[in-house]
Amino acid sequence: MEAESAGFLMELKSRNEPTNRATRWTPLLVWSAIGSTVGSAVPCGYCMGVINAPAVHMRSWCQQTLLENYGLSLSDATLDTLWALIVAIYLIGGVLGSACAGWAANRFGRRGCFLLSGVLLLLGSFMFVSCRWLRSVELLLIGRIVVGLGGGLVSTCLPMYHSEIASISQRGTLGVGCAVGFSVGLVVSQIFTLQSVFGGEETWHYGLSSYIIFMAICYAPFCYYAESPKWLYIVKQRRDEARQMLIHLRGTGYGIDQEIDAMAAEASDKVTTRGLADVVTDPKLMLPLLLLCSYQGGQQLSGCSAIFYYSVSIFRNGGLSSSTAAVMSLCAGNVNLAVSLMSPLLMTKFNRRTLMLMSSGFCGLVMFSFAWMVEYTEQVPWFSYGTMACIFLYLIAFQLALGPMPSFIGAELFEVPSRSVALSIGNQVGWGCNFLVGFLFPSMHSWLGSWIFLVFSTFGGLVFVLTKLYLPETRGVEVTTVAELVSKGFRSKVIK
Repeated sequence: MEAESAGFLMELKSRNEPTNRATRWTPLLVWSAIGSTVGSAVPCGYCMGVINAPAVHMRSWCQQTLLENYGLSLSDATLDTLWALIVAIYLIGGVLGSACAGWAANRFGRRGCFLLSGVLLLLGSFMFVSCRWLRSVELLLIGRIVVGLGGGLVSTCLPMYHSEIASISQRGTLGVGCAVGFSVGLVVSQIFTLQSVFGGEETWHYGLSSYIIFMAICYAPFCYYAESPKWLYIVKQRRDEARQMLIHLRGTGYGIDQEIDAMAAEASDKVTTRGLADVVTDPKLMLPLLLLCSYQGGQQLSGCSAIFYYSVSIFRNGGLSSSTAAVMSLCAGNVNLAVSLMSPLLMTKFNRRTLMLMSSGFCGLVMFSFAWMVEYTEQVPWFSYGTMACIFLYLIAFQLALGPMPSFIGAELFEVPSRSVALSIGNQVGWGCNFLVGFLFPSMHSWLGSWIFLVFSTFGGLVFVLTKLYLPETRGVEVTTVAELVSKGFRSKVIK
């Protein structure tokens, strides 16, 4: 009897052991996640925000260089157009990079895309350093679009990579890595381009390329990063390699069979990869694709891009001096970063639906309040303080979910065969909307005034409604189950 009891206890322990051990944070998993984030997402976020502070010096250099090289004397309007192109061409590169990301992720692997984006970012850094030495505005433009291509690859492939090396319970923690990396890069770029660092007239080109420091640290041990087991198993059908990679990532052989069975179920009766036409025309993928594109686009159209690009002018319009506005903008960037660093914990502890409903709803309300306060600041002087408070409150609400979730929610909505293409489409929408806001906001603001923020508020409300009606809970749920929940389009019953 005692032997039978002991045997039962051993069997019960062996059943529970895989679940416990499968969630271990092994050195390979941790280093692969941190190294890929710091080596790629941080430089991409850096490139997004690096040209704001030294803009005065860069514009002057462009004007003088074109006059010396070609005898072109640029008017203020023409210089504004050229500068808008220098800013926006990074986002155009992001759109193009996202368009190629689906093919590259399947062809070279998730880790291979990390290497490819690194090559592009490295090439861009050399162009930034050289453009001032060679006195070439063209090289500056080419460098911006090249790093944009790298950014498009990173924003598509990195969340996919993180979600596929993580166990189910770790997906939320690792899934926000890309968004956190971009936030870190934005703040680091603000620090590196201070006037006393690399933001001066003679040093701005060093500021543009300083992200290479992070790449040098994180790409050196590239060969030791893990490859995605799902890519090995489903796309390349290298089953033994996939099993061995899972064992290294989990630190144990226990519980591996469950993950292998889940991958086999995901791959059964399906092609290993799907093309663009297959994904777009499949009625079962219509709703998840709409959700992904709405989150990627809504993230930008809810007002975050306007705040990130024009926070200094917004603070200045609120009555602050130029120097104080710059300091407040840096404070806003640090608040954004601080809240984003909480994202891994939030995604682990709280449901995706709850966080997205809170985030999108509150962002919409804050933008609504912000529009009215800006409009009537002259009549009600204390509204100027309210506008500043709204910016900080917006950033807190934004980083609850609207900031980090769009980067990884696609990996929880789509199975592997269609995942890379779907994430590529979603990121093209996100980068495209980012470009539209960054490029058109000044002219739209001059036309609509403060009421432009009501437009941003409307998009926040639309994301709230879409989430309420059609987003299933994906935290801790197998992707095959989620895919089935949203397979009936607008007739899907996502809440049981």
